[in-house]
Amino acid sequence: MTEYQFVIISEDVAFQYYQSEDKLYRLFKDYQESYDWAKPLLNKQIQYITKNDWHTGWTIPKRGQLQAIGFYEEEISSGYKYYSKHSDSTLYVHSHCAIYQHAGEKKEEWQVFDAIGKVSPYVFAVCLEKEKYGWLKPLKVFSVL
Repeated sequence: MTEYQFVIISEDVAFQYYQSEDKLYRLFKDYQESYDWAKPLLNKQIQYITKNDWHTGWTIPKRGQLQAIGFYEEEISSGYKYYSKHSDSTLYVHSHCAIYQHAGEKKEEWQVFDAIGKVSPYVFAVCLEKEKYGWLKPLKVFSVL
């Protein structure tokens, strides 16, 4: 099973770290691997660069997209849980992030990525176990030159 974490990065940070996404990834990796005494500081840094609007950004049409590809919705105490009727995949949507645990076909994975990418243009995905990371949608950066 592969686990992805999705966060919405604030717009100014997203443009500041455009083409330096490895630094954002390193922050999430350091948090995951840090000692307990360091976690509060790293968590504050993560909270500073991310937006906590998954519930407000996760509107009904996006939920409908997940249901259209075979996901059931369940409200849980910390947000929403979506589970696939075709595989062992589950998406947890919390106020600060979304966690996608995937054990199925690549097609389903890409369909979920597409639905999540519509939440915001600044969704950053991290898969620590495979050391993969990146924007779900390419950032539109305009040159002034």
